[in-house]
Amino acid sequence: MHKITILDCTLRDGEQAPGVFFTHKEKLAIADLLDAAGVGMIDAGMPSVSEDERATLRALSSRGYRAVVAGTVRALNHDIDLAIDCGLSDVFLFMPVSVQHLRHKFGMTLQQVRPKIEAAVEYAVGKGLRVHFVAEDTVRSNIKELAPILDQVTELGAASIMICDTVGVMLPNQLQRFIEGLTERLSSEVELGIHCHNDYGLATANTIAAVGAGCTIVSGTINGLGERAGNAALEEVVCALENLCGLGVGIKKPLLMELCEKVARASGVFVMPTKPVSGLNVFRHESGVHVDGMLKDLSTYESINPVPLGREHEFVLGKHGGTGLIEKLLAGRNIYTSHETLLRILERVKRAKVERDKAEFDVVGNMLDRFWARHLSFSEEEFWQIAMRELALDIDSSVA
Repeated sequence: MHKITILDCTLRDGEQAPGVFFTHKEKLAIADLLDAAGVGMIDAGMPSVSEDERATLRALSSRGYRAVVAGTVRALNHDIDLAIDCGLSDVFLFMPVSVQHLRHKFGMTLQQVRPKIEAAVEYAVGKGLRVHFVAEDTVRSNIKELAPILDQVTELGAASIMICDTVGVMLPNQLQRFIEGLTERLSSEVELGIHCHNDYGLATANTIAAVGAGCTIVSGTINGLGERAGNAALEEVVCALENLCGLGVGIKKPLLMELCEKVARASGVFVMPTKPVSGLNVFRHESGVHVDGMLKDLSTYESINPVPLGREHEFVLGKHGGTGLIEKLLAGRNIYTSHETLLRILERVKRAKVERDKAEFDVVGNMLDRFWARHLSFSEEEFWQIAMRELALDIDSSVA
């Protein structure tokens, strides 16, 4: 197995989540943490988006990171020139390769866009850029048609090929077979990367399967932030690669948790308690059976060690608790009592929990609804206010 490169796309694909945007300051802070955590590459944004985006890319490219700072560009010379102007050394040059995308977006076939792909790669390489060709919607393409194009892209100097499950439709075994089939048809050796979306909740599993099939550039976003249901969550992928696959990826895990918190607050997309690896409840236990097992051996109900993540085991009192936790808490203060007393205390604890007023749940739920409507959307009313003001200026200027 070759060295795995962790590619973070939070600043680009993560920010493309509907309603999400990061300020210049937030992008720098997130990128600083990504670099400190040991991420190998950062997809920092698209130069074509705006001058503000380009200013951020220039700042990031001059920051002296160990990580490679890259930008995402279309197969257009203009986009490539903008990336160069931002001081970037690497670009993710993307073009759709599936029938669905090419037909509906461009009214073209793969063979018809092939010259455009090859010309853009040749232009970017000729300008001194390290090119990573992103075959958008790879998994819904025709391998027989795609392989020769990828070979030519490699011959023209592309450093890697990114395989994309753009709409999250693959099962892990299907993706592994797809990548193996594609690899068999490639005549040129080239590094392969993987970029998975999470529409069916399979992005992390698919990413791990892709590594098993030979992909060595592994992309993801913090908290799985991204288009629609998001991307593979970087923190999940890192833990799975290290704990389940035995592949060291050189990521400082305590910083992953700091990143999860920072990205959640900057994006307004907050982490659910049940979110793998970073969620509040991942290392917390209430059920009496679980707590009893954990008190005897931590491996009974946890497969991830919280310590490297800067977290710890927690036990929670509640409706499903048992006497084991009550006994442990009392013993912590050198208090020992009968089993009957333990049962009485437990019964009072359970009653106190279930008698709590849940009206606040609706309050918080309504508050989140309002928050997301305001900050993860852009109302038509606000749009029309802006549009009508600008249209009125046109009318005034024409009359004058």
